[in-house]
Amino acid sequence: MKYLTPGPIQLPKEVLTHISRQPGFHRSEEFKKLLEKVIENLEKIIKGNAIILPGTGTFSIDTMVYNYIKPNDKVLLIDIGEFSKRLGDSLKSRGAIVELITSEIGSLPLPDLIEEKIKIMREVKAITMVHNETSIGITNRFIEKIQDIASSYGALLLVDSVSGIPAENINKEIDVIATASHKAFLSIPGASIIYINKNPDNNSNVPPSMDLKKFLKMKPNCETPYTPPINVIAGLEYSTNYILNMGVNNYTKIHEERSRILYNSVKLKPIVNNEIFRSNTVASFYTNHVKEIINDLKEKGYTIANGIGNLSNKAVRIGLMGDIDFHDIKAVSEAINNYVD
Repeated sequence: MKYLTPGPIQLPKEVLTHISRQPGFHRSEEFKKLLEKVIENLEKIIKGNAIILPGTGTFSIDTMVYNYIKPNDKVLLIDIGEFSKRLGDSLKSRGAIVELITSEIGSLPLPDLIEEKIKIMREVKAITMVHNETSIGITNRFIEKIQDIASSYGALLLVDSVSGIPAENINKEIDVIATASHKAFLSIPGASIIYINKNPDNNSNVPPSMDLKKFLKMKPNCETPYTPPINVIAGLEYSTNYILNMGVNNYTKIHEERSRILYNSVKLKPIVNNEIFRSNTVASFYTNHVKEIINDLKEKGYTIANGIGNLSNKAVRIGLMGDIDFHDIKAVSEAINNYVD
């Protein structure tokens, strides 16, 4: 079975080999060297002070929110899909006052509209957004412009890029990015990864397991305040070396090419009409035959995903990350095309 899912992904055998080992003692010099190398690699791939915590993508987002947002802070949320709504749930659980800016499904609000909204709101603590919306396969490629808008109004930009970086590369320093190990970083689930370019100033009831200040304090000594995801980090050692040896821009281009070929091959209606904003990591299509397509592909040795939320029975999603090739994309496309109405 090959997994063309939005994550976890089909892992290279070499990553699995690195993971399949006895977990070392996380206070040993050997582990400190491993952690130091992985952090160094992560910071070469994306700009920022990288922190690794044990957890999922959702945990990295909650950690970001709780370290940078206080109750009653005014926050703008750019809502472009299901995971944007989940980011909103995290903000509301923190007690933030959340204002929304939305767009029709498969499209994005323009930066000018975002700036107009900020002007009306006044005294905004943060703009929050999903970089790569896994639910529909749309990428907000205005992210660097939105960072400029946030900075010009004295606000933070808090970003969920769990299914984005580094296959959706960002060349600019972003205030805070939350991501995870098990998608485009090519490891197994278990590591929450946060890139920091603005240190947290929040001391308001942050749970100890989420307290980034503790992690930042211990980082210079290559230590963590709590037991880290040791074997996930071992997988990241191989995968981050692999990405760097290929070159981050080349890694991005490979995913761009996969996406282009898939969209050119599948005859279903895409959820994202504008090619400029189609994700490199997840493609999505409308269909009335969700179960049939998924079951047919399983018989052929492939797993893909249905939509989520309101699209659970109306769309399929195909992941383009991991150890897949153009033969796999062709085989999946041909099977899907048997269900064109």
